[in-house]
Amino acid sequence: MPGLDREGEATREMAKRNGFRRSVLVFVSLYFLALTAGGCLSKTGEYEGTGVGRLKDVRFWAYQIQEQHLSGNIKRLAESDYDLLVIDQIRSIKGDEDYDDRADVSRLKRTQGASGKRKIVLCYIDVGEAESYRWYWRDGWQIGDPDWIVAEDPDGWDENYPVKVWAPEWREIMERSVDRIIADGYDGIYLDWLEVYSFGPVEEAADEEGLDSREELIDFVTDLARYARSKKPDFIFIAQNAAELGRNPAYMRVFDAIAQEAIWYDGSGDPDTSKRPGDRPVDPEDSQDYLDHLGRWSRFGRPVLFIFT
Repeated sequence: MPGLDREGEATREMAKRNGFRRSVLVFVSLYFLALTAGGCLSKTGEYEGTGVGRLKDVRFWAYQIQEQHLSGNIKRLAESDYDLLVIDQIRSIKGDEDYDDRADVSRLKRTQGASGKRKIVLCYIDVGEAESYRWYWRDGWQIGDPDWIVAEDPDGWDENYPVKVWAPEWREIMERSVDRIIADGYDGIYLDWLEVYSFGPVEEAADEEGLDSREELIDFVTDLARYARSKKPDFIFIAQNAAELGRNPAYMRVFDAIAQEAIWYDGSGDPDTSKRPGDRPVDPEDSQDYLDHLGRWSRFGRPVLFIFT
């Protein structure tokens, strides 16, 4: 993958995962430096993450975002020693609207991880792409209609479409999604595709409207966090990728932790259809760029989660 250019800008050539993709249980470790506890509004009115303190005892975490509700997988996750779990919301998928996610979340939260504390359960959410199999997708939608759906997924994932995150309709969809997630009892959300701001068609769409796609993304996640925490003050936000945005401290304040894929090895998007091989070494200079950016988050007091697939 190209990874980061010499100025540290994000490009997205990462393997992305969601509810309709290959069944995956990702085993990972958690790296901490300079953790802070508690959370409140700072003197500037910016959020200081409550979840950072709640994450201080996490040492092992995992996520499973396909088929989690089949073959006894929830039972296995409940019996595991993971302190933090990221799962999907099954009822957000068309055809499974009646699934009882709340019961699964409650079951997982009644169990303990290796730390001896109850498990923290987060919901995966793609905030940078519209997914045509989710509850919000309407018949007839396609690229350009509505106009905030700008392109196909660059990695070839079917039914996934990068969006203008500044579009009012998309913001409303994300708020409604957060409402549903909070109603099911999740402790927070795990935000994917934050690198959407650096995707060419999205940058071009922003330029045409006289906007800066990076600033629009930062405003979007800040407003979404403010909305979520107005409903549930201790709601956790974990960012996946786009670590370079940590050059803006206000962006880091939105999140309670960051997770990063493909630091040392990368792979294709869909292993069944992509022509690109998996497990390709990342350029060492790009790996170092990732680590440098993640170090900024760590020094800021945010846990860094490394993903090893």
